[in-house]
Amino acid sequence: MHSNWDKIIGQQRVKNTLQTAIRNQRVSHAYLFWGSVGIGKDAMAIEFARILLCHKQGESSCGECSSCKKMETLQHPNLKLIFPLPGGDSEKKEDADPLETDVVEEIRKQIGEKALNPYFHIDIPKAKFIRIKSIRELKKESSMSSAEPGRKIFIIFDADSMNDASANSLLKVLEEPLDGTHFLLVSSHKEAVKQTILSRCQLIQCSMLSDEEIQSALEERNSVESTQAHFISRLANGNYSRALELLSDDINKYRSDAVRFLRSILGASAIKIFDEQEEYLTGNKRDNAEQILTMLLVWFRDTVVMREESPNNILNIDQEKELRSFVGRFGAMNLELCMNSIERALELLRRNVYLPLVMLSLTVNLRRILNAK
Repeated sequence: MHSNWDKIIGQQRVKNTLQTAIRNQRVSHAYLFWGSVGIGKDAMAIEFARILLCHKQGESSCGECSSCKKMETLQHPNLKLIFPLPGGDSEKKEDADPLETDVVEEIRKQIGEKALNPYFHIDIPKAKFIRIKSIRELKKESSMSSAEPGRKIFIIFDADSMNDASANSLLKVLEEPLDGTHFLLVSSHKEAVKQTILSRCQLIQCSMLSDEEIQSALEERNSVESTQAHFISRLANGNYSRALELLSDDINKYRSDAVRFLRSILGASAIKIFDEQEEYLTGNKRDNAEQILTMLLVWFRDTVVMREESPNNILNIDQEKELRSFVGRFGAMNLELCMNSIERALELLRRNVYLPLVMLSLTVNLRRILNAK
């Protein structure tokens, strides 16, 4: 039987824990869902809220009652979403600093995105902290009677973004919980959440996703062809949100460009290299350069795997012939040192070092290591 739990990729252990709590009527007043970025913590909190608000009061949401219908847009009157917003730290400044119209519109837009895709991360421009004003509103609403019969749910995304004032204010609410009110905190940085808050929450650790779980999700949810889904799932390193970013980055183009870049720096004269790679050597394509170097790093990782006679473990499975040819020609060279050089170039790029200098230095290093004539 289909269930809204299926919207969440993997995390079966966590699903079982929450279902058991519901079945035994032992739902805690406060939870902290924690773990790495992009693994579905937000999705888990939203689904748990949907079930707790559902009129059927089962271990899964029915998807049919008026409450479930309102949850489809995250506009349920008994649900409050809290996340970092722009504004000053000081309490007085915030009280006199209402959100601007364009910020309100951006919030509305991003909540709409979140409703469609619970793996979307709400990220309001210039927002650094969960404001004390947001927690004050939470305290006020938690003490008032519900807009509708049933539970009240407060989801606090990026809970580690609470500053001291916000955290201390929330702590007072958690210390005196009201019946039927639940706080679902979410964090990718549990160590940054105050220990006093952690001690008042049931801690739910969400697991890294397996390559197979991400691959299946890409194929089923995003209609990605199997070979590409396999490649992206391996690159995503357990992070479905990262997999979606890679999907939107036209990864196949960057893969092809990476191989073309490698061929040009190995098989051409210095003048021809400059002609073919002018867009990088003149500093016009920083973002593209980072993507290409990432794909180049994957290529060299595959050459090392191929050299060790483990073709089943390569990521670029559709480029096995080219990889074998490369290893046949350069396999005796220090391929690991090539990877180190690319990693160093990526690090420099991310520190905003001058792009032409980074790319020229990498070109020289790779030619020297591979003894290109």
